[in-house]
Amino acid sequence: MKRTVRTTMRPDQTIEVDDQEYSSLKRQGLLADDPAPTIPAAPMPPATTKKTSGGTGSKES
Repeated sequence: MKRTVRTTMRPDQTIEVDDQEYSSLKRQGLLADDPAPTIPAAPMPPATTKKTSGGTGSKES
């Protein structure tokens, strides 16, 4: 069976490989479309703003 893949060496070009060559490329980590396990990103903490005005925020008196 032929498969169309992209490699990390030439990700802009697709090539046709047989099952044996596909297995070899996958084992070596050379497939550009090789689905890697994804780790979900941690949620971003809420943005905080620093209060700059008020009685203690300024030394100009």
